[in-house]
Amino acid sequence: MFCSHCGAQMAPDAAFCSVCGHKAGSEAPAAVNLDKRDAPVPVPGTPDGMPDGVKGWSWGAFFLNGIWAIGNRTWIGLLAFVPYLGWIVAIWLGFKGREMAWKNKQWDSLEHFNRVQRRWSQWGIGIMIAFTLLMVVGAFVAPEEALYEEPPAATQTRADTDGGPVTERGLVDSNADKLPASLSTVAGLLDRRTDANGARALTLGGRVLFSGEDAGWQFPLRSFTLSGGKEAILMASSGGRGNSCETLFFFLLADASGVRPTPMFGTCSARGSFVQRGDTIELELPDVSGASTIVLKDGVVTEDGQVLSLTGMNDPSR
Repeated sequence: MFCSHCGAQMAPDAAFCSVCGHKAGSEAPAAVNLDKRDAPVPVPGTPDGMPDGVKGWSWGAFFLNGIWAIGNRTWIGLLAFVPYLGWIVAIWLGFKGREMAWKNKQWDSLEHFNRVQRRWSQWGIGIMIAFTLLMVVGAFVAPEEALYEEPPAATQTRADTDGGPVTERGLVDSNADKLPASLSTVAGLLDRRTDANGARALTLGGRVLFSGEDAGWQFPLRSFTLSGGKEAILMASSGGRGNSCETLFFFLLADASGVRPTPMFGTCSARGSFVQRGDTIELELPDVSGASTIVLKDGVVTEDGQVLSLTGMNDPSR
């Protein structure tokens, strides 16, 4: 039974309305609008006529924002789709969404409202957790090679015909796992050793090749076979230069008579890519402006077109 004066629900045997105090069975006004969207029913203890339990934070409105707004007829929430403004609207919906949803949509009861809003929140939190897990897994599973994009096909065609066909193509990484501690070369075994005093040196065929301050951080990365029984060994010098410069590189040019070093070069990046075309080796190392190109050809190293000369600052034997 409903009160004929205010429309509030009454017990069947009630003599007076518990909300407005009007006597049961009295003549009703000419028209009573029971639609709470147009004429909310006041509830004791809530001056704005909103039942206890409606207000509160909504994870569904926060995470699903624009979608939640459509499902709850809260059209102003569609502003969440506007770039830059969306995150502000999402936070606002998190705080005020439940109140707007209660006013904007017809609900059977407060229990029905809370049940629906709880499902929105569960979906919102679930989707956000799943998205976060996918991002974390993707970061660990994504192949490291993805950091280095192969040049477009047009670039490859031009480059591959410049200096002969490609002999080999790949990546270099001085931080990679399982790097060789020693390397067999045409000039002998290239190895890193530590003497009884703890001093480290780079040796070739058992004899000390480099014993300077950089020798403790030098190690071979890979070998490139050249014509005429020659070999170019890409070396890394890393770890001893502090955080400002992680890695520099140099080549050891080897033949049966021994080895000679090229000047050190690099952008301080530990990773890069290489292309070998016959006796020409081209390295591409990332830098702040994009990439730097180093070319070894006929025993001469050029960096971005400039020939590198051996000096005291770039001599790997220092």
